[in-house]
Amino acid sequence: MDAVAWARSVLADRGTDVLVVEEVRRRAWSTIWRVSTADGDLFLKTAPDGVAAEPALLDVLALHGVPHVQRPVAAAGRHVLLPDGGPIVRLAEDRDTVWLDVMRHYAEVQWATEPAAAADLVVAGVPDLRLPVLPGVAAELVARWAPEHRGIVPLLTDAAVELDELMPMTTLEHGDLHVGNAFVRGAVPFDWGDACVSHPFLSLLVAGRDGAPGGVEAYLETFFGEPGAADDPDVQHIVGLATTLGVVSRVLSWQRAIDASGDGMPESYRSAPREWLETLVEGMTGIEDRRSAGLESWRG
Repeated sequence: MDAVAWARSVLADRGTDVLVVEEVRRRAWSTIWRVSTADGDLFLKTAPDGVAAEPALLDVLALHGVPHVQRPVAAAGRHVLLPDGGPIVRLAEDRDTVWLDVMRHYAEVQWATEPAAAADLVVAGVPDLRLPVLPGVAAELVARWAPEHRGIVPLLTDAAVELDELMPMTTLEHGDLHVGNAFVRGAVPFDWGDACVSHPFLSLLVAGRDGAPGGVEAYLETFFGEPGAADDPDVQHIVGLATTLGVVSRVLSWQRAIDASGDGMPESYRSAPREWLETLVEGMTGIEDRRSAGLESWRG
């Protein structure tokens, strides 16, 4: 059943009248509709096979009572029906302040997801990038998208091994956490289409680049429960390892989207996996220096 027919059927079974269904965004990797009902607006999202783990992900988080995430109205297969989350952080007048709360909440999401929910997420089909398997995934990605740069695979392998020794942890990794993927109301992250199961700090690659000032610091203070945690050289070193490995998460996400979209993926996006890997090549010297000295994080 197609997404709109599924949503109408679900709501009809609940006695909810659908007034209007309006497509609000179509991309190669997902489509979103606004579903207007007498009780207010809902949003319907669907994705092609291969990038359609979000409905199951949200169901798992709801089952485990994970806080600070949207609860789906209904989810089945590739389709999910969600409540209206309201305005996004990017458009808020107090964007920077709200973003700090988003990052604090995100740390709480990750603690609540580790370890039981994380294991269930893998079973539900969320991509597995746990540190022991990450080097193998990285090798396959490099072989496909930048085979002439195989020299970065040992770097990624060493970073994964070291991170697993220093701070072994497996939880939910959003994959694309920024001010456009969080709601003001409740300071709630959304759009989990790029998510994987991995080390929590991989998320800081994007959040540190595309968030708002102070977000990483607020996250780390909440994560460790200690003011000033971001200033600890050991924490900085761990974050540096994780944000290096965060490139693998980004490349895998783009590869999944490209493969799932087929001819529908715009040509301008098809170079994204290679471009992300090339940030590693460009930064290899700096990464090695930071790793050996345990200094500030490398952010790509």
